[in-house]
Parts: sequence; structure tokens; C-alpha cells
Amino acid sequence: MYTSPRALNSLVGISLLALLSGCGALTDVRSFSTPYSSPTSGDTARVRVISDGMVRAVPKSDCINFRLPGAGVMVAQRDGYADRNGEKLGMQPTAVQLASTVESELLVPAGQPIAFHYIGNRCYNMFTFVPVAGADYELQAAGLGSCAVILKRMQVGTRSFSFEPLGDSKLCKWGDNF
Repeated sequence: MYTSPRALNSLVGISLLALLSGCGALTDVRSFSTPYSSPTSGDTARVRVISDGMVRAVPKSDCINFRLPGAGVMVAQRDGYADRNGEKLGMQPTAVQLASTVESELLVPAGQPIAFHYIGNRCYNMFTFVPVAGADYELQAAGLGSCAVILKRMQVGTRSFSFEPLGDSKLCKWGDNF
């Protein structure tokens, strides 16, 4: 289980989101209106993303910069934002999906870092990991009383898994969230 130690980043991020949503511009921000782009070549891994909020990703980076190629929204629980909700790649199911969550199975580049940004109910986490080629992962990002994110590496073709560590991430530069 991973919980970001960056309380100041959380406060700044939530404040920025509140400010932007107050003026109605939040859905116009590129990082909220652009869906994540799956790789079309090279080694890949599959990731099932389950969330009660929004999970955005930046491939080939260990920090958040939504101007990089492929960066965008993977899943979003609320309407009005870009998303890739409900996509399936044939992964073995492991968890029962709650009505309050959304889910999608997506390809990510393998052998390179990928940075994630989870925004949930009073949650604002940024984290990273390096997927292994051909592996299946399940990323659970749901507040449910805590602001935790869990990454499981699935044993392909089974319901068995092992927990994987997540690294801390941050914005590459202050304005890269937009």
C-alpha cells in the first residue's frame, strides 16, 4: 500500500483543482480533456486501473508532465472528462468492481517508468513504477477512507498476485499538471 508523503503537494493540488473548477475551466485543461494513448509499438505490459476518481498517466516518465506524448486520462469516475473507461484486454478478473468505481484495461510501455496521478475524494497522489514486458498489473486507486494506492502484479492466467512497490513521483515542473 502506498500513501504519498507530500502533504504540501496535496494541498497545492487540491487548491488548484478547486480554483479551476470554480471558474468552470477544469474540463478545458489539456490534462483532463485528453485520453491516455496506448503504445502502438515496442514492449508492453497490461494494466487494469480501478478507481473511484480519476487516474491519469504519463508514459516514459517518472514525473508528471501532461505535455509529453501519450499522457492523459486513463479512467474518470465523473462524466465530462476524457477517459478510457470500460476497455478490456482479456485480463483475468480478480476483484469485484464496486458501483462507485470505474475500471479499464490498458497497454503501457514496458521497461520504462510510467508516472500516475490519482485524484479522488480528498486524495491527490502521484506515483511511478517500471512495468515488466508481458506482465499484467492491477492498480487500485480508491479513497474508501484512506488515500492509498495499491499495485498488484498478476500471475498471468490465474487469480494469484504479488504486491509491487510504487515510487514517489512529482511534477516535472510546476505548470506540467495543465
